[in-house]
Amino acid sequence: MILFGARIAAGPFAALPEGAFGLCLDPHAANRAAVALALDIVDFGLPEPAALRATLDALRAAMAAEPDRRFYIGCKAGLGRTCTVLACLAREAGVTGDPVAWVRANHDPRAVETPAQEAFARSWAATLRG
Repeated sequence: MILFGARIAAGPFAALPEGAFGLCLDPHAANRAAVALALDIVDFGLPEPAALRATLDALRAAMAAEPDRRFYIGCKAGLGRTCTVLACLAREAGVTGDPVAWVRANHDPRAVETPAQEAFARSWAATLRG
């Protein structure tokens, strides 16, 4: 998928493609040494909003600096934490409507695993800077 003019893929962080800019959300990922960015979120958990804000700012800066590079977001299974963050990024990129539904339609129908993750992603628009 394309967000902010960059190619983004998502899934298990273990599947990080060679040469991709990796955002790892799993503090226990075996290939954690390959990360460009990390945001530790417990399994089935939620990111701390200020930490997510800083991480997305850094990711967007990297995307602007290297628009032709592939970007990859992942956690253990690539569905809950990954897609929650992906939905927040999609909202920031201007995706209208329900960001959870957008991620489910454009990435994986199983995306965003818990009601708390759904609520977090849907409310992310309220945290955006004006």
